[in-house]
Amino acid sequence: MRLLAGLTMSTVLAAGLLAAPPALAAQAVPFSADSGDSCRRGFTEGTIERYDGPVIRPRVDVEGLLSDEATPTICRPDDMHSLTTFSAYRGSELVDSATQKADDEQVKFTFSLSDQGSVRTIDRVVVQVCRRSNSPIGIGYCGKAQEYRIP
Repeated sequence: MRLLAGLTMSTVLAAGLLAAPPALAAQAVPFSADSGDSCRRGFTEGTIERYDGPVIRPRVDVEGLLSDEATPTICRPDDMHSLTTFSAYRGSELVDSATQKADDEQVKFTFSLSDQGSVRTIDRVVVQVCRRSNSPIGIGYCGKAQEYRIP
């Protein structure tokens, strides 16, 4: 190993110059999904990024925005909120999931998904936006689930 002039091996190690490389990120995959109604009352968009490399557990980082009736529309308010679900899979097995809620607002979010039981990587994420009534008894509906393969 070639060292810089005047530096000893212990100085190089102490300075972190030979530290392990940071986790490697795969290419970010853009995602979007909506509630499926004609007014596009609820929608989410953002990116999904898989991190491999020198980490204890491979993970998928999700960053985005959930909007619930927060953009101008000709539709009347409906006293419902939006809920987006992110379901992470390895093959056909669900290994992790997360949800985010918004009610007449735009909510930014960032979270990670991983297989808590092993060191397997996640190969796809399914994103779906549903709308639910704010009252205890009410209606709900969901837009089409969108599937994203993670390279």
